[in-house]
Amino acid sequence: MHRSRWLAWPGAPLLLLALAFGLRVYRLDGPSLWYDEAFSIALARSGVWQPLEAHPPLFYLILRLWIALAGSSEFSARFLSVGVGMLTVALFGAAAARLGRSPWAGLLGLTLAATLPFWIWESREVRMYSALGMWTALALWLELRGRPMGTALAVLAGVYTHYAMLWMVPGWLLLLGRRGWDRGLWALIIALGAAPGALHALWVGQTQGAFWPGRLDLIRALGTLGQAQALQARMAGLLPPPGSPWLPGLIAGALLLVAGLLVGIRSRAMRVRWVWLGLLPLAVGLGLLYRSPKFHPHYFISVTVAFYLAVVLGWAEGVRRARWALLPGLLAWGLFVGPALLWALGRAEQTKDDWRGAVRTVEARRGPGEAVVLVSGFALPAYQAYARSTTPVPLPADPVADVRHVLDYETVAPRLNAALSGTSGAWLVQWGDEINDPAQIVAAALDWVGDEVETWAFGGRIRVRRFLWGSFRPLPAEPEALFGHAGQPIGPNLRWLGYGLPGGEIPIDRPLPVIVGWRTTGPLPSGLRISFRLEWEDGTVWGQWDGALGGETWDTARWPYPRTILARYEVMAQVGTPPGRYRPRLVVYQGGEVWLDARLNPVVRAAPSRPYEDPRWTEPPRARWPGLALTHVDLEGEPRACRALTVALWWRVEGPPPAAWVRVRIGEAEGVWPWNPAQPEAIWGPGERWRVRYPVPVPCAPGRYPLEVAVGEESGQTVETVEVRP
Repeated sequence: MHRSRWLAWPGAPLLLLALAFGLRVYRLDGPSLWYDEAFSIALARSGVWQPLEAHPPLFYLILRLWIALAGSSEFSARFLSVGVGMLTVALFGAAAARLGRSPWAGLLGLTLAATLPFWIWESREVRMYSALGMWTALALWLELRGRPMGTALAVLAGVYTHYAMLWMVPGWLLLLGRRGWDRGLWALIIALGAAPGALHALWVGQTQGAFWPGRLDLIRALGTLGQAQALQARMAGLLPPPGSPWLPGLIAGALLLVAGLLVGIRSRAMRVRWVWLGLLPLAVGLGLLYRSPKFHPHYFISVTVAFYLAVVLGWAEGVRRARWALLPGLLAWGLFVGPALLWALGRAEQTKDDWRGAVRTVEARRGPGEAVVLVSGFALPAYQAYARSTTPVPLPADPVADVRHVLDYETVAPRLNAALSGTSGAWLVQWGDEINDPAQIVAAALDWVGDEVETWAFGGRIRVRRFLWGSFRPLPAEPEALFGHAGQPIGPNLRWLGYGLPGGEIPIDRPLPVIVGWRTTGPLPSGLRISFRLEWEDGTVWGQWDGALGGETWDTARWPYPRTILARYEVMAQVGTPPGRYRPRLVVYQGGEVWLDARLNPVVRAAPSRPYEDPRWTEPPRARWPGLALTHVDLEGEPRACRALTVALWWRVEGPPPAAWVRVRIGEAEGVWPWNPAQPEAIWGPGERWRVRYPVPVPCAPGRYPLEVAVGEESGQTVETVEVRP
């Protein structure tokens, strides 16, 4: 078909719309409803809108009507956003054709809108962000058609769909106000109509405590916004699929977008809209969020409409001048969006919170006398979306996330005593606990009452843990009673009340938990951290966990006082750790200052409960000596000049090893250590597998060096190449 005829063929837009629809409905019900989606459905069912809800009511009202007609299954509820996303595609293509005055602009606009991963992602969620983009595209299309009344209504509909549309209002006022009094009148109507929403948004921002204290990292926010267009890791918690052309695709897409933008904004009509509907709202939005580090790319979906419109116009102008560039451009765009779409659509269930799997696991395995505890409590709508036979105890019972409501022992103990009386166990479902229970107080309390027997991890960082006890022992009202003494001072305004370790033998392939009590008597400095170490009797460290004293999101400077903090930490033994008797160690430190260094009571680690299998043990040997094979090498950290580098060597014993020591060399720098300091030479046996870590010195001159390993007097063998950086 001739190109001009192909452009005039009405089937071309229909094919692109069909492509857009297919990408939006493919496996739409595959992933579970995640928290925000379940919250939307619950709010639409209950009251449509609450005064303290951060978003306005229009979307919830439409969703209420929709689920009354279509139902609230994953597919049905999400299909509303699919339909809205399809309107966005059509409106964007129509706006591009009108502003560009070219059929190429319309078709390329449909192509971009149909395949852009960011827009597809938002069109597959039960949230208002797809509608926010649609109202923006509709307002722009109506403005281009000279319909100021329709433009004003679309902008106001966007304002009462999501308050992020308020960032667009200044640009719309400038765009309409400059066109004469008739347009100025509608600009005034937009300003007056948006005022109530703006005042409420300001009030909610002052009263709602959901945001972390601090300031927004503007550079990181812009990077996240850019990455979201290709659905990179920052957008959806993903990593690129192995072997995909991820980096070449990003480079090709970035070059294509920049080229289109530079050409597109040469048009004065486009440049005005790009500045007022793109750059200006981006600056306003980031400025309003500056004192709050809460940020997500979907807040700026309206901004991307004007941005991509300029890109499409630039592409159309390029194709008009050089038709040969069309095919390479489409290939570059496919390389940009292809890997993201294959990963996001093919493995969508890995990108969302798997509440469906978590709740069904609990309800299928829960005993008749076992309760369910949910932390954090604001996730209750997500749990209830799939619950059939259980009603969890929410801690805390907040309807929305609030970083100011951090659980403490005085809050948790009475709630658990009342809810768990007469039970034989409890299931702890954790999600968002970094907000409300960063110190793991609930898990510590349940572990104190009984024993953790099973644990599961589900997509979206949902953890399910099962605790059992013979009969429930109420937690004492005074937390000091758990430890039997008032504690010892270890630093300014901080007392160590004591600790609790599990009894009996614990398999070596299960984490070792410790429950620690802290008492604050005044304000604490920022940055207190703790190291929990699993040590052999001779001091060899076989496992170590380091982290913030109260969790990474609850800095000690935010700890209340006077208050008792019950915290739970756990350490996992490294692969190859032998069963035996260990002395755990707790170290509390701030920078280089040690506040506490205490060896705890001995614990006995038993043989693994499940045989450990790892392909690294069965790899072809990197090097071999009589009775000993080196199967894998890990460099733990980046090789830096004149700094020690930890090298982990994976050994497989095939017979009596030739010697009891090993030499590891990088260039001319070398170190000599016992081959396996954790176990005497006399009881080495065939079939054993050990992962041993050696602190190897690194040469002071940057460059590439062979990593050589030798056992005893045997000659060294090269097993890796190390690139040393300054």
